[in-house]
Amino acid sequence: MEKNMYTNRLHGVVIPTITPMHEDGTLDVPSLEKYTEFLIGTGINCLYPNGTNGESLMLTKEERETVAQTMSDVNAKRLPIFIQCGSMTTEETASHVKHAVKIGADGVGIMTPAFFTMDEEAMFEYYSDAIKDVPTDFPIYVYNIPGCTTNDVTPTLLGRLMNTFPNVIGIKYSCPNLMRIEDYLRCCESKPDILIGCDSLFLQCLITGGVGTVTGPGAVFYKRFNRVYRQYMAGDLKGAQETQNQIVKLDRQLAGIPGIPALKTMLKQRGIIESDTCRKPLRKLTQKECDTIARVIENYDKEEENIHE
Repeated sequence: MEKNMYTNRLHGVVIPTITPMHEDGTLDVPSLEKYTEFLIGTGINCLYPNGTNGESLMLTKEERETVAQTMSDVNAKRLPIFIQCGSMTTEETASHVKHAVKIGADGVGIMTPAFFTMDEEAMFEYYSDAIKDVPTDFPIYVYNIPGCTTNDVTPTLLGRLMNTFPNVIGIKYSCPNLMRIEDYLRCCESKPDILIGCDSLFLQCLITGGVGTVTGPGAVFYKRFNRVYRQYMAGDLKGAQETQNQIVKLDRQLAGIPGIPALKTMLKQRGIIESDTCRKPLRKLTQKECDTIARVIENYDKEEENIHE
């Protein structure tokens, strides 16, 4: 099946969702439901639960299934939803993929094996074992974040996977390397969908030939990310560049503050989730960091009020 025949694909502004927790570290399902409903109303393009920002590798298998099921139920097919299924074992990864199919997700992303260094053959076997029983009309995205996992999906490996499994249709790449995006686009005859995991390179990825970004901060600063995509798609490159510069400014203002706790703090400050608790050993932010975030959000709100579209 050609990739353009899939009804839903990752594209535009994709939100890798956080996992709300109570103060005791257990899942906060009511906040997750509220958060999901909030995201659906922001105008973003796709939902991506159980990725890095969702603290997935620190959740149990049952907790991850609860997150996927809850978000899928609340979403009710209003937005494309792709479940990140990569885990520390091949068996659990394959189980999450099957669960995503069962609950009616639009597709999955699968992170590479983590921590233990794998060569290309080992990673090919990992992906093969994880998706061999998946229906051929169920789209798969590779998730490559080598700075965290230590394992890098080369263009050669991506091409091999796409040539072997027609429903492997793209990759989420979380490195600031536009040359690699060029190489991915040439890895096989069927050009992959490429999404960048670096906010500061959203527009550059689109210009290079990518299809979108996977952005945690996009859950809070969605107006800006949506505008970049809308302007680019409308051919307004000058406007898109100006908006991208504003995103870069936000990125720099938040530099040095731990990313996942920062996202939860911002969402709590917005009244979308009840607690900013993360799964330990992730920590809560200091008061100084919270104050910095509050100023950034206040300035963002003021700047957005003056933008007329």
